[in-house]
Amino acid sequence: MRTWFFHPLVFYPLAILLAALAIVISVKPQSWPREPAPVAAKVENGALVFEGEGFNSPAVGAEQDMTVVRDFWGRAQTLRIAQLPGQPPPTPAEQGVRLLLTDEQAAMIDDRPVTVEVSYEPSQINAASGLAVSLQGIGPADWASQPAPAEPATLRFELPAQFAVNAIGLRALSGGTDQAYALEITRVRVTPHP
Repeated sequence: MRTWFFHPLVFYPLAILLAALAIVISVKPQSWPREPAPVAAKVENGALVFEGEGFNSPAVGAEQDMTVVRDFWGRAQTLRIAQLPGQPPPTPAEQGVRLLLTDEQAAMIDDRPVTVEVSYEPSQINAASGLAVSLQGIGPADWASQPAPAEPATLRFELPAQFAVNAIGLRALSGGTDQAYALEITRVRVTPHP
């Protein structure tokens, strides 16, 4: 007995459509990199909080590797940053990975000292040994660095005021020169001081 589903005019176009759909899903277009763009952070008690979708479209400098970890639907989850092999500590001219600020949120921290708290999870294979953070503006970046223990933690940085702030800079640090050493950033909280 023959059913309508196996008729060549129905079955083959349907099989081609399903194969094309499987190919499109397998290349994960929802996870492709996005152009760097400002993303509005959550505002909690006067502090800017970047997490989840706040990591959607950061900019990256030449001395770092960066991956935005996304779910199946393309929503940003965390931010992985890695120092390229053989990189020296950051200089004031470097930008690192930058979380770009909207104009309104940049005005909240412009020309004010801030406390930046960065929550992270170390890489399971090649964890970075430190993290550096800076406010990015029109002046040279003033990087503050701390060692990063090889366990999930939150590091707290006190940063001086920067004029015309447009981004928060992040940079993984490591003394190793043989491979890229990484951290997975899960949350960044920026609290301006009066």
